[in-house]
Amino acid sequence: MTITPDTPVEELKGIGPSYAAILRRRGMATAAELLLYFPETYLDLSKIEQSPLPGREGLYAFTVGRVRVSRNFRKRSSLLTAQGQIGGRPVTLVFFNQPYLLEILRRNAPAYVYGCIEERQDRWQMVNPLLAPENRVGGILPRYRPLAALKAGTMRKIIAGILASWQDEGETLPDLVLQRHNFPGRTAALRAIHQPQALNRDKIDKMKERFIYGELLIFQLELQFVRACFRGRRRLHRYLFHNDLRRSIDRRLPFPLSEEQVAAFSEIVNDLRSPQTMQRLLQGEVGSGKTIVAFLALLLARENGHQGAFLAPTEILARQHYRNACSFFGSDGIALLTGSCDIGARKVILARLASGEISLVFGTHALIAESIVFKNLALVVIDEQHRFGVAQRAALFFKSRAADLLVTTATPIPRTMLLALYNDLAVSTLKKPLSGRLPVTTRIVPAADRDKFYRRLKGELESGRQGYVILPLIEKSEYYPDLRSLQEEGAAGKIRWPGIPQAMLSGKSTAAQKERALKQFGNGGVRLLLATTVVEVGMDFPDATIMVIENADRYGLAQLHQLRGRVGRGTEQSHCFLIESQRPTENGKLRLQAIAAHHDGFRIAELDLELRGGGVIAGLEQAGELDFKLADVKKDCRLLQEAQTDARRLLQNPELQNDDVKNYLSALAKKIGELSFS
Repeated sequence: MTITPDTPVEELKGIGPSYAAILRRRGMATAAELLLYFPETYLDLSKIEQSPLPGREGLYAFTVGRVRVSRNFRKRSSLLTAQGQIGGRPVTLVFFNQPYLLEILRRNAPAYVYGCIEERQDRWQMVNPLLAPENRVGGILPRYRPLAALKAGTMRKIIAGILASWQDEGETLPDLVLQRHNFPGRTAALRAIHQPQALNRDKIDKMKERFIYGELLIFQLELQFVRACFRGRRRLHRYLFHNDLRRSIDRRLPFPLSEEQVAAFSEIVNDLRSPQTMQRLLQGEVGSGKTIVAFLALLLARENGHQGAFLAPTEILARQHYRNACSFFGSDGIALLTGSCDIGARKVILARLASGEISLVFGTHALIAESIVFKNLALVVIDEQHRFGVAQRAALFFKSRAADLLVTTATPIPRTMLLALYNDLAVSTLKKPLSGRLPVTTRIVPAADRDKFYRRLKGELESGRQGYVILPLIEKSEYYPDLRSLQEEGAAGKIRWPGIPQAMLSGKSTAAQKERALKQFGNGGVRLLLATTVVEVGMDFPDATIMVIENADRYGLAQLHQLRGRVGRGTEQSHCFLIESQRPTENGKLRLQAIAAHHDGFRIAELDLELRGGGVIAGLEQAGELDFKLADVKKDCRLLQEAQTDARRLLQNPELQNDDVKNYLSALAKKIGELSFS
């Protein structure tokens, strides 16, 4: 069977209905999309490690001795252990839930295994090492990250099968791009990534760069094309700023605005009075009061008889903003629309939006659905915009003939990224946290001191303090043995802190579970919230004064700064504790030292660009909400800038466009033309 880029995954060897469903949920519906799932790393099986030492990863010749399997039928689990030697030293191999390896190990002497030797109680062992395919030395083996039930080995076999029958003479990038960047052809690059002949990481990275750049080029083409449609639109919605409105603002404000907030709001008011529609970016430090400025803009729209929409990246954040809005505006004429709304409630909200009874709506991606019609949408606020694809942003913006657009960001944006992502938006900046807030103290906790630290934390919680413990994973992963999980720490927390009311929160929590956990945390019924990074933005609980981040060295600086900003929102002194992994990288240590030393979000944003490195948890739970599958706008900022330049040149010179670019822009123009305006 010949496989082409458009071959559906269901037709590929080794992929049945369940595997196909897993892949499609992750945006891999065709063979070409599946081939963009790149190896996470590569194992060098070309040479045997001659000097075995604890902590040294490599290929080892294991002399097999006694092999046995024990099973737990109730838990449907198994443990295989193999006693033997490596380099004359006794070593035990441990395999979880891989009983089929029993006969393979018994018939191979020696067995070639790849992994890392660990020393425990003066004994050497290897946990879940990889057996060399066909027990042969030689070659470079790609290792893929598992996808649900799709194991790494299965993914490797499927991709090898695709490339064995691959036929593709096409090219997606224009000649201008290929020549300027010296990129290889698509098929040559894919083979070099999935089946490298030698472990030349610079060459492999250059091959990957071709596809990362391609993703960024499409992003920039769409961004610039859509903005060209917005640019210069004449104002249709008129705003009056009268004394009654001033009194309405004064009555609602819970505290006087800072000088920076007043300046930012004045810039928004001037935009709304100008002949052209507003396109403004509001960026600021964590806790600087961006949300209240956005609420004031929505109040202007509402008091002038217009509708406003507030789009948030997660349901937790949308609900938080909705609750705050009900306190600020009053609950009349305000609605929350998310994916978890039941059909009946959704129908009522849609009807009231179309009739104009609802003046302000808060929500997630559900607000972008084509079935939603506004009577008079005048202002769109998009919170934490870096989590949304440009097409989604455009879809909501197009709900009105000439809506004003206000974008807010979670943390400050480095200047280079600001120019590449928001070069034609006016920018308002809030640099200082709100007055009355003390800087959060930050302390690094070595892995060896973790148990001692948690014993001290128990006393703090018993004295009445509230706090968070952030975990990188929901469930324990054999693939990431060093990363703590919500599942295991939730169980351990009941033993570690008996009598302390606790709750757990993750992306897998139902809407009811999220609502209950946050309500109990807000009223003090829950003292400790164990959560994943879903609480990274939007959590505003002034009584929470403790933030604990497990495996902190595996996060980016901006994410650490954002998580730290969940505490220190009241008048009491707050503390952030960064617990190291067992084996932190040098880059990871540098990130922890940087976040402990700095509180200025603008300086941290620049450092984040400098220290961005491999092994960073880029929001494992939130991958489906990010703009890109391959690119990282911080790590790949240089490519983003180059894609911006090339996109501008391609749009200005249509003769340089190839068929793929022409067809893409034609489809985008058609989509824009078909949008019905309210």
